[in-house]
Amino acid sequence: MAVLCLINFNESVATNVIWPFLPFAIVSWGVAPADTGTFAGIFASCFFVSQLLTAGGWGMFADARGRKPTLILGLVGSAMAMSALGFAGSFPVAVACRALAGLTNGNIGVTKVMVHEMVSKRDQAQAMALLSFNWGMGSIVGPIAGGFLTATSLEQAAGFSVPFLDQFPYAMPCFFSALISVLGIVVGACMLPESPEWLRQQSLGQAAPPSSCWATCGWPSKLLDALRCACVARRGYHHVPAEEPAEAAFPSAAAGTGATPSAAEASSGGAGSEASPPDELGDGISVRPERALQGCLARAASRLAPAPDSPLRDSVLLRCFGLYATLALAAILIDELLPVIGKMRREAGGLGMSEAEIAELLIIQGVSLVVFQLLIFHRLVARFGEGRVFKWGSVCALVALSTLPVSIWLGNSSGPAGRWVFVGGALALKTLGMGCCFSLTFVFINSAAKGRRLGAVNGISQSAASAVRVVGPALGGFLLSVSLRSSVVWIHTGVVCALMGLAMGATVAIGASLPTSVTDANREPDDTPPSAPEAAELELASVHV
Repeated sequence: MAVLCLINFNESVATNVIWPFLPFAIVSWGVAPADTGTFAGIFASCFFVSQLLTAGGWGMFADARGRKPTLILGLVGSAMAMSALGFAGSFPVAVACRALAGLTNGNIGVTKVMVHEMVSKRDQAQAMALLSFNWGMGSIVGPIAGGFLTATSLEQAAGFSVPFLDQFPYAMPCFFSALISVLGIVVGACMLPESPEWLRQQSLGQAAPPSSCWATCGWPSKLLDALRCACVARRGYHHVPAEEPAEAAFPSAAAGTGATPSAAEASSGGAGSEASPPDELGDGISVRPERALQGCLARAASRLAPAPDSPLRDSVLLRCFGLYATLALAAILIDELLPVIGKMRREAGGLGMSEAEIAELLIIQGVSLVVFQLLIFHRLVARFGEGRVFKWGSVCALVALSTLPVSIWLGNSSGPAGRWVFVGGALALKTLGMGCCFSLTFVFINSAAKGRRLGAVNGISQSAASAVRVVGPALGGFLLSVSLRSSVVWIHTGVVCALMGLAMGATVAIGASLPTSVTDANREPDDTPPSAPEAAELELASVHV
């Protein structure tokens, strides 16, 4: 669990390190200040465009080849992308680096799967809270690095300039994030255990042989089955041990069709097949061409049939995916636009902050999340249940985001101290509410999966979140840039805050529609399979009885 926390911490640092300097970096890359919001949205969206294309594939890869290699590959991609971003000298290069980070990283969904596999049902919320705690720690460390390791901050503190930093002013924050990724690679490779085989088979739903990676990927398996059938038909024979039934060569076909040896013999000719026994090749090897071909065809037919337990056919899972998507939309809007609003002039409805001050504002959010998840969240869940805590958290986030323009106006009217009180308080309330929602949304998704392929289910949910994160930043940045042309100050931030409020309102509505079997799963009896030591003890006890 400690290794998973480190990986989650790395993801948080890589995400949050860019926000303090992003508006300033965009201007340094040659973008007009008036278009900062639009280009910030494009920069944020490109990560999720690439993640949308690969999140489901990473989930299937984790089901087929294991969680550990998937996480290690994600950390390698993150280190490469952040190192390249530090040397970016233009906006297109920066976008390419950010897209590379999205293509090579599916760690968030895989981490949630491993937590579900390692932790009992009654402790799911507390385990997710621990991950949120580490995400909050990254929300503190990331903005500190992004705000205080830039060339401007370092040169002001040192009193002299460095030629390397003058050429690459945002290299140090990116290198710091890459260093955390390298640390995660080393620790993960040495200490991260692979999921036990029985858990991976449960996640796969026994849909494919453990030796077949392609069995989870659809069309390659169908193509291989078709080629295998063609080879059998052309050769006219298939070698199987004489003392074993022919179905042993095709266990999945026999299991999938419910066929028995007698049924197979009856379907291949009944008495005629008894009169024509298989030809003996010697040494216990028989030739059974018709039964081998029948097994191949049955196997191919079972693969072509649609899966009855597909996650996309479950209405509850679809609602959980929608819940995660609307919540992710609200979160990415505030994460992307808050630094831009912080840089905007106060006369235009912004906060007029520097890189370091924006970092301090983001640190307030991280500290709030850490304290809440460490001391309060698990007690609330234990006392009131997941469903009620989710409802309270979503309402708090809805109020904080919808009234953010009022908080900014009150802060600018009350001086520096009032700005930290009103704006910082609104952001802290938003962080607490969204912290509850994110932690419990992952619990809801895992509870609604009910034994399906957890890697694929979490990959689909990550794809749904990535889809709205593609549209959200671009739309929010465009609306902010357009609204800045208005002479009405309230419109400058009011439009995007209204969009955030709509997203959180949809989150509240979808959360209220989920059944109690999902929202209060931890209050039901724990049906988690026993661990290997527990299973051995149970077996020993049954023998003694």
